Amino acid sequence: MKIVVATIGSRGDVQPYINLCQGLQEAGHEVVLATNPTLYSLATSHGVTSVPVGPPVDMGAVGARLMDQSFNNMWIGMIRVMQFGARLVEEAYPDVLKVCQGADLVITSDTGSGIAEADKLNIPWISVTLQPARIPVTNATPSFLGRVIWAVMGKLFIAPTNRFRKRVGAPPVKDITSMMSTRQILLPVSQHVASPDPRWPRHVYQTGYWFARPQKEWEPPRDLLDFLEGGDKPIAVSLGVMGMSGKRARQGAQIILGALERTNVRAIIQGWDEVLHGLEIPKTVYHAGALPHSWLFDQVSMVIHHGGFGTTAATLRAGVPSIVVPHVIDQFYWGQRVNELGVSPGFISRGKLSVENLSEAIMRVKNDGQIQEKAGELGYKIRTETDGVTTAVQAIKKIP
Repeated sequence: MKIVVATIGSRGDVQPYINLCQGLQEAGHEVVLATNPTLYSLATSHGVTSVPVGPPVDMGAVGARLMDQSFNNMWIGMIRVMQFGARLVEEAYPDVLKVCQGADLVITSDTGSGIAEADKLNIPWISVTLQPARIPVTNATPSFLGRVIWAVMGKLFIAPTNRFRKRVGAPPVKDITSMMSTRQILLPVSQHVASPDPRWPRHVYQTGYWFARPQKEWEPPRDLLDFLEGGDKPIAVSLGVMGMSGKRARQGAQIILGALERTNVRAIIQGWDEVLHGLEIPKTVYHAGALPHSWLFDQVSMVIHHGGFGTTAATLRAGVPSIVVPHVIDQFYWGQRVNELGVSPGFISRGKLSVENLSEAIMRVKNDGQIQEKAGELGYKIRTETDGVTTAVQAIKKIP
């Protein structure tokens, strides 16, 4: 079967789909990943056939700019990001349409890329969502405020979407939920992290996480191994592309370094190459480039991260606590969820981050044996689950 997987976003948004593509290829399918030009090399480095679609966009810089324009308001940030995503989908349409020619199936993501193209070409399509809250439920009774918020957000997102669909000859959609497949919806989240909802449609398949396959011939740097052997387990700091871009990135780096110094802990900081330039980095901090989270998080005692889907999943799998610093949209959901699971002391939104509250969170995790124990137990459950990619491939075989 020829399958096109269409997804547009940051590395954290795209990596799970790369992992799915690997599984589909191993099962004998002809698979093409249609994604950002900036992530083309990432996909091909994992052995996945990829086609760049739409304009090249620095997602970190754009995300940071949208966050600055949202005045640290989660709802304003969500609307701005959704509108920006809708514009990217429209700009990528001609390229995605070309890729979809002759396909037997299109797999779409939360951005909606690929839906109008599949409808135009009369090709079956299914949905993948990384957000359990996006799945439509039957007999839902949201609060009045919830109904108002979703109605406003729906209009702000659906109106430009339908103008675009009308222009390209695709039928209009009624609301956000109608942009989810009625054929099959895949949710790559562990049932130990988000319990199945009996109100979900029957065509929802909760597969478990889609973790990356090990990269062949990858070895950690020798100086990093020396650092790990030189003292107590460090903390990992991985704040994603938004945390490393924009006007406040340097301030964020200074806050992180200040909290690490105050709590007297060792740390591995990923990224921030330009941001850390000129700042004094103590010997207790290792400044790293790109490292596989599947390896890195096994080496540390906790992870300070932004609450992105992939980073959250990797932290949970490693069985270590999280300190989440969300910037926008679903990052707040995952920050709240890991707290509810008892593996995090509670999230600190980026706009409220300070040396004082971050230091307090680090010390709480360091001294709270219950958080550490719950994280370890949850990590074991996730690691011993059936491989989520394998489950997803099997589910795709069942598509009517």
